[in-house]
Amino acid sequence: MGPLFAFNVIVFLPSLYPDANLLVTPLLGLIIMLPVAGVYILMSIAMPRAGGDYIWVSRVIHPSVGFVSNFALSLISLATIGIGTPTIVQWASAEMFYDFGKLYNNSAYLNIAASLQSANTIFLWSAVLIIVAGFIVIFSSRLSAAVLKYWTLAAIVIGVVFIATVLLAGSGTFASNFDRLSGSNYDAVITAGQQAGSYAGIPPVFTWATVYASAASGALGFLGFYNPVYVAGEVKRARRSMITSQLGALVIFAVFAFAVSAVEYFGEGPSFANAMATLWIDGSSQFPYIAAPLASGMSMFWTQNPLLIGTFNIGYALTIELFNIATLFVFARNLFAWSFDKVMPTAFASLNSRTHTPIKATIIMTAIAVVYVYISVFQFGILASYFSYSVAGTFLATMIVAVAAIVYPYRRKDIFDNADKISSRRVAGVPLITIFGLLTLVSSVIIVYSVIAPILTATFPLVLVEGIIPSFIIGVILFVIAWVVRRSQGLDLSLLQKEIPPE
Repeated sequence: MGPLFAFNVIVFLPSLYPDANLLVTPLLGLIIMLPVAGVYILMSIAMPRAGGDYIWVSRVIHPSVGFVSNFALSLISLATIGIGTPTIVQWASAEMFYDFGKLYNNSAYLNIAASLQSANTIFLWSAVLIIVAGFIVIFSSRLSAAVLKYWTLAAIVIGVVFIATVLLAGSGTFASNFDRLSGSNYDAVITAGQQAGSYAGIPPVFTWATVYASAASGALGFLGFYNPVYVAGEVKRARRSMITSQLGALVIFAVFAFAVSAVEYFGEGPSFANAMATLWIDGSSQFPYIAAPLASGMSMFWTQNPLLIGTFNIGYALTIELFNIATLFVFARNLFAWSFDKVMPTAFASLNSRTHTPIKATIIMTAIAVVYVYISVFQFGILASYFSYSVAGTFLATMIVAVAAIVYPYRRKDIFDNADKISSRRVAGVPLITIFGLLTLVSSVIIVYSVIAPILTATFPLVLVEGIIPSFIIGVILFVIAWVVRRSQGLDLSLLQKEIPPE
């Protein structure tokens, strides 16, 4: 998602997994995700083409399987845009105005913050933000890449400044400022939270709750690390780029999530942080803040510097918007790849000669993301959608990619034997990609189970039936239609399996 997505770690984890140790979860989450990275790195080196896992699965198993799994994954990734963008409005923006309103006792700021909690307002501004992201992608591929590159550096700087701010202030300053500004009492919040079920102090390290939290929240935070595989055919030195970009994204987020969550956890006080998360998730009348207690929003209790408070909140907002740009940038390439294979109308395979962007594909993807905003705001709710749809849906599709990785050296020995040496490496006679595939399958099962653990059971069946399963069914229907149409034109889509598209 981006380094500053770590600002929400101590919101999600203590609220959904109260017995989990959030200091361990970023590192354990990294371990769970490493096999997935292994699959995506090695497969993208073996077959560096636009479309990523669509190409791999369709050439290893069957074009229909490749299309359906990649179509579902693309829809789910667009859904993540629709789910995440409302947090720019409802959380980051509202919290910034709320903080300023409290600091300056300014009712106008507080009214703005309250207005940003309205569902209609959230939908309207979220739609605008997604359209802006789509326009940036359409305007220039180079601009999109440059924005993403330099924002990563800026986000790291903002994160370091946040850590320094909290360390210099300490938990004592936080508690006194909270009592002065919040209209509540620090100790009273802890008492109310513990009465509602929050953990007193720091949970033990070795618990199943910690494993589940690491899998679910870790996977959510790590979403998007594999984006480079979808543009692998457009980059020079794909081998080095695929390794450094994907491993780098995983490690940077893990380090940031650990550092930010540890600093914030002790900067607030573990029992207080746990209590705030529990009161928020329960919708308690004793919750003393306007929205999710993100690190960026809670920053006003460590510092009264409006520049820092604004920077932290805007930083979180830009993290989400830049994720939108990255997702639209890479997943428009999937539609391009489907069109190139004639599974979709070939018009979507055209690139603009000036911007080198698949404009039609990007417009379609942007429109779908706006539809998902409506669904997340008015139907499922942001939190349920994030975990049930984004995480569970993604890793249900990833299971198919894992199976393709497992059988790849045996079903497509012709490609495996002639691929880059690192992607065809063996360990004790077993292809490394097969080992990573098996481990990815295990990781994916753990992640999906973590999401449907009892605390989320009430929301998951609805999202599964109305969101995740239809994503796969629509893909099946579209492929059948394409098969029939192309068959009538004398084209056999099953022959796609025999060749890898040109670079």
